[in-house]
Amino acid sequence: MKKIIQYAGIGVGYGSFSYLMILLYNPEIIPTRNNITSFLLMSAVIGISAILFDIEKLNFLLALGIHFFTTLSIVIVTMIYNGWLDDVMHTTEFWLIFIIIYVAVWLISCISNALKVDKINRALSKKQARKR
Repeated sequence: MKKIIQYAGIGVGYGSFSYLMILLYNPEIIPTRNNITSFLLMSAVIGISAILFDIEKLNFLLALGIHFFTTLSIVIVTMIYNGWLDDVMHTTEFWLIFIIIYVAVWLISCISNALKVDKINRALSKKQARKR
């Protein structure tokens, strides 16, 4: 349960950032309580779906493909709920924004993970140096 909450929280963080970027570049979008809440819920569910990458039986590319289409499905459901589907689903702009956000979140996530691993490795190296 702790892991699910952790992944949901990370998803909400990335989703909040994404939503703010969408609002920044689309000033005609007026945030409402319902679409903010649904966007945060969508982000949490997408974050939870990242647990796919922890399944050892799935290779990375398969997990990535499943996660991509799961994310797309969750986004479409959110768009239907908010009444946005007819407006943008069939435009090139939607697909470009979706892919850019997906890739950007992945890049940020990879950088974050690399920094964490580097920090852990440095701490382990210092600990080993003290033992000598």
